Amino acid sequence: MLSFSCLQPTQRPRQIMQRIGLFIIPGVIAVVLFIAINSFDSITSESNSQPEKQNLNFNAYSEGINTILYDAQGNINYTLQAERQVHFNDNATELEKPYIRLYQDGDSRWNIVANSGRISSAETNDKTTVDTIELAGNVQVYGLDAFGNRTLMSTEFLTLNPDLEILETDNPVSVVTDTFHQSSIGMIANLKLDEVTFLRDIKGKYEQKTN
Repeated sequence: MLSFSCLQPTQRPRQIMQRIGLFIIPGVIAVVLFIAINSFDSITSESNSQPEKQNLNFNAYSEGINTILYDAQGNINYTLQAERQVHFNDNATELEKPYIRLYQDGDSRWNIVANSGRISSAETNDKTTVDTIELAGNVQVYGLDAFGNRTLMSTEFLTLNPDLEILETDNPVSVVTDTFHQSSIGMIANLKLDEVTFLRDIKGKYEQKTN
């Protein structure tokens, strides 16, 4: 025989509540997962952005610098001015519109200007730190000797050892004085000894100085 069963009035609401609970629980789980995922993404974004702030490759910036550097005897070796200076974590320094004055026996003998510059330091075998200044863009080196003779060197790039006062370049360079005009590709100049060596493709002309 077929059997029939009927729900008691108190059983039906209970089943309805159970079904509602079955629908609510997955919804709550979905909401919790959504919040957890968003929180994780937020934490990940913050953690990713934090190293970017810490990994800046420079640690100092200044404008309108004016620096005086001395030799071991306490005499002025050279002075350095620049419109802007940025010091990087690798101990290199970039300069905008540098102006360098080299001193000999207490007097400013040579002046150097350029559009930009970069100072880098290296340690020699005897643990001495040597600075090298790279100058680029309309580099001009001009000086006046004790007899009033003027010299102007022009190039687009050169390196300077400010302690030894040695200039080097592989670029085209011209040297103009009161008596001659010389040009070449590459040059080495020892300013302390007043010696200039032209490397290749040398051209020049001599002009008699008139009084």
